[in-house]
Amino acid sequence: MSLSSLSSKRKVLRPFIIIIAALVAAYLLYLSQPKPIQQTQEKSRLLVNAIEVVSETRQMTIRSQGTVLPSTETELSSEVQGRVIEVADNFVAGGFVKQGDLLLRIDDLEYRTAVARAQASMAAANTRLAEERGRADVAYQDWLRYNKEGKRSAQAKSLALREPQIAEASANVNAAQAELAKAKENLTRTTVIAPYDGLIRQRSVDLGQHVSVGTVLGVCFASDQIEVRLPIPENKLALLDLPSPNNQQTKASAIQLTLSLNNTDYHWQANLARVESVLDNRSRMLYLVASVDDPYRLNTQLEKQQTPDNKPLLRVGTFVDAVITGKTLNNIVRIPHDVLQTDNTVWVIDDNGQLQRQTVDVITNEGDYAFINGRDKTEINSEKNTGLKEGDKIAVGYIDSGNIGNQVNIADLIKIPANNSTDQANNRNATVKAATIKNDSEPVQEI
Repeated sequence: MSLSSLSSKRKVLRPFIIIIAALVAAYLLYLSQPKPIQQTQEKSRLLVNAIEVVSETRQMTIRSQGTVLPSTETELSSEVQGRVIEVADNFVAGGFVKQGDLLLRIDDLEYRTAVARAQASMAAANTRLAEERGRADVAYQDWLRYNKEGKRSAQAKSLALREPQIAEASANVNAAQAELAKAKENLTRTTVIAPYDGLIRQRSVDLGQHVSVGTVLGVCFASDQIEVRLPIPENKLALLDLPSPNNQQTKASAIQLTLSLNNTDYHWQANLARVESVLDNRSRMLYLVASVDDPYRLNTQLEKQQTPDNKPLLRVGTFVDAVITGKTLNNIVRIPHDVLQTDNTVWVIDDNGQLQRQTVDVITNEGDYAFINGRDKTEINSEKNTGLKEGDKIAVGYIDSGNIGNQVNIADLIKIPANNSTDQANNRNATVKAATIKNDSEPVQEI
């Protein structure tokens, strides 16, 4: 083999030799590399604010609203026809009237004439009755004189003694008496009087106007008492002490009505007049009717017992708020609305510091708080897994559902302040606002 051919073969094999050498070197380096040390990185715990659950005994209250209505309202209508010849000065919208006061007078000439005619008919009927009785006496004497044989029938005797004529004359007298009574009654109906102490809502006629039977003259309502219909949701009826339909003597829930004027609240204690027996089909509400005596303070004896003179009148048509005192419930938990989820659950931090979702039974909402049933010691280990117990901790703020079972740290443990005043609860801001969940390295949002 020549030297030139051997040199060409080496050039061809040189790349393959280099590749093989590189592979061998790489393999030797792979075998000699140190094994990596595996390290597990701890997952950082969530840092949250929490509320400590405190159970309490609380008298429940239900809020409602309604419009003041008169307890008695009457539409005054004309019972006769004629021209209005007199209208009382107080027969105007807003006028106060007392029972028996003259409100309006209709021309009574026609009705006085009718009374005179009825009296004349009455006199004529009495005269005819007297005549028939006199003829009957004469006929009786003739009957005794010519009825010696006694062979005539009882019907003949009745005709002879003019008994049918006497009966007809007596009936005519009764009819004349009825006509006279009707004429006198129509005469009295020409004057319209107030049926009770009250106020005039509106007047529909005026002096000189001709009215017919049934014409509406005006509307009045009694001033001794007003009523307010208060709707109560069906699911809150169990919180109230309501009398049964067959026992109205049961002690009913106390009701307070409130009117707000110029940033000032005025209160009236109301009585539960009655409970309507049928739920509204659409709203599922049951109406309670509250009543207040002498709302216009027209009774001087009651007025002396009432609050100062600057207290306004509780007028018909006023819109008022109502607070109804309900039952006293034990083992009740009060939590802010912010921590209650839309599906009636809360995020609870268990004894192991893990987030768990807990279903709660909401009794009612009041102001900034929701009231839920608590669990006593006998229910903690039972199959019932709803409600909260004393000492439970509720996480505050938005928490993603994927965090169930995750460990958390509590940044700030908040206790809900004891507050039994419903009015203060409505006027203050929420005790707890939504807190943002952050990692340990980030600051926690203040509550």
